[in-house]
Amino acid sequence: MINFFLVDFSVIRPEIGLLFWTVVIFLLVWGILGATAFKPIQNALSVRETGIQNSIDEAKRVQAQMAQLKEDNTKLLAEAREESIRIVSDAEAYAKQRRAEAIDEAKAAAQKVSADAQRDIANMRDQAMVDLKREVGNMAIDVAEKVLRKDLKSDISQTTLVNELVKNLN
Repeated sequence: MINFFLVDFSVIRPEIGLLFWTVVIFLLVWGILGATAFKPIQNALSVRETGIQNSIDEAKRVQAQMAQLKEDNTKLLAEAREESIRIVSDAEAYAKQRRAEAIDEAKAAAQKVSADAQRDIANMRDQAMVDLKREVGNMAIDVAEKVLRKDLKSDISQTTLVNELVKNLN
């Protein structure tokens, strides 16, 4: 009899009892799955969707921060370039100023050395003139002394003696 029942079975023409029990079992399985599996899956999907949305929002916030940081870095780089240009120009101006000061100091020192040298030369010349005058005076005194010691009787002998002494001086 069981064999006969299976031979007569057709999926295309189901009986009312089979259809009833299929619907009852399907609703029962659906209810059990809904209570035990669908709600946790739905909750997990909801949590995952919230996490993904939070991640997207965080990524947008980080992207905005990165854009702001890039802009700030660009500004800082521009300021650093301007500062370096200012520092270089200040250094060049300072170097020019120091060079000019050094040239002025060298000129002043050269002028001082020149003035000191001219003053020393003038002092030496004056001293030489004083020494020369003293020597000439001493020579004149020596000549006069020699002339006075010698008993000179005529002007010719005096002139001859003076000429001789002048020749000796040379």
